[in-house]
Amino acid sequence: MTFLQAECLRKLGLMRESAEVSQELENHPLTIQSAALTARVSTILSLALQGCGDLPEAVLAARKAAVSAALALDQQDYQIKAQDTLIAALADSDQLEDAWVECLTLAALLQGNPSSQSAGMSYWAIGNVAFLMDQSEEGTKYHRLAAENLSPTNDLELWAKFNRASAEIRLAAGVVQPETLECIDRAELAVSIVGGSERDKVELALTRAHWLVLTGQFDAAAERLKFVISKDRLLATHTAAEAHLLLGRALKAKRDQPEAAQNLKTSEKLFSKAGAPSRADSARELIEDIEPTRS
Repeated sequence: MTFLQAECLRKLGLMRESAEVSQELENHPLTIQSAALTARVSTILSLALQGCGDLPEAVLAARKAAVSAALALDQQDYQIKAQDTLIAALADSDQLEDAWVECLTLAALLQGNPSSQSAGMSYWAIGNVAFLMDQSEEGTKYHRLAAENLSPTNDLELWAKFNRASAEIRLAAGVVQPETLECIDRAELAVSIVGGSERDKVELALTRAHWLVLTGQFDAAAERLKFVISKDRLLATHTAAEAHLLLGRALKAKRDQPEAAQNLKTSEKLFSKAGAPSRADSARELIEDIEPTRS
């Protein structure tokens, strides 16, 4: 029941609380003597830490999960979930080469005919890394495989999360195609049906705003992004940083340079705090474009 509590807290967007419960479970005598339970709790802990924006700690927890899962005989689902989580933590931390190595390990695990949903989650993770490595064709291929294996009739909430995440990773790669907009529309429709947490709705608003920035609709984007930032208590540190970065880009395009620079500086600070140095560098480059004398 405590495992269930940790999962429910995470799904409600209460990431810090989920991490605290997971850490209690991690130190429990029953967990310590079981590789399977250690893999399970370390996976939950890593996901919660990712949600908090504590990326270095999330990577450590995910690596522990992967090592423990490999020791748990006949627990392929735990191995796959641990790999999915490790790949996500590494990708969020800008460790893309390491993430791709783990993708190859995950691809080998998928040869064992996992459940359709497990396969869908895994193809989703591999596609994310491909997009981040500027391999858009590979990313699209794996996300299409994910869509084929994930079903809105089985889990509409997961379907919404997948479509939002797929849209966001495509946008991060600069892929502004009708298929990207379709993902956003599907996610918004699914969330309107299932309700979704307040955090889900804010993250989806961020994705729509990202689309608006990339398609040159800067006024509409700025309005949405200011709403997202007003709810930053619900967001992971690196997600809040992304909102400030996008608002800075939109305001820069609107020639509102002082406010653009202010948001970009906040973004740089938050990305650095979250342990995402290359994203902090992206913000820094935009700041220097506005304030070229900045040291």
